[in-house]
Amino acid sequence: MHNSVVFFALSGFLAAATAPGEPAWLNEYGKARQQGAKEEKPLAVFIGSGQTGWNQVSREGRLDPEIKRLLAENYVCLYIDTDKASGQRLADAFEMHNHGLVISTHTGQKQAFRHEGNLDNQELAHYLRRYADPGLDLQYTETAAVPRTSYYQAPAPVNIAPTFTPAFGGGFAPAFGGGGRGGC
Repeated sequence: MHNSVVFFALSGFLAAATAPGEPAWLNEYGKARQQGAKEEKPLAVFIGSGQTGWNQVSREGRLDPEIKRLLAENYVCLYIDTDKASGQRLADAFEMHNHGLVISTHTGQKQAFRHEGNLDNQELAHYLRRYADPGLDLQYTETAAVPRTSYYQAPAPVNIAPTFTPAFGGGFAPAFGGGGRGGC
């Protein structure tokens, strides 16, 4: 009886542990920065809303196993839930008004990559592989080029050239060449 109670109590702790290949999501920026510095791993900051809002960064609506593995092995993962007031303040500090991703150095001092909106899993894996090196020498922050689609019809071309009709019979007398006033 005693052993089963201890096993039952410990099973609650084991269930809370992260499964192999799954990222361990932190929800406090200060702790994520400390852990990143300690482990010398860059930070992957996912911004979304709801209990599993990190999935909103994926265009497919879920992070595939390759992305989860990349995150678990190479990053300190932080999830900012904008449904919470503290999460909304932190998203505002990152100047993110929607869901998105920020990858920073292991110290959190420099941003390597930022993207507001979602990416397909292939693009997401590309950026995670690219910035996994904690010793990466950053010169600038990269942003993903997102193709824009316009649903508005382009306006018809407008002729803005002025119309000019020369007057040859009185009125305006051009002074070309010699004879008359001015001249060249």
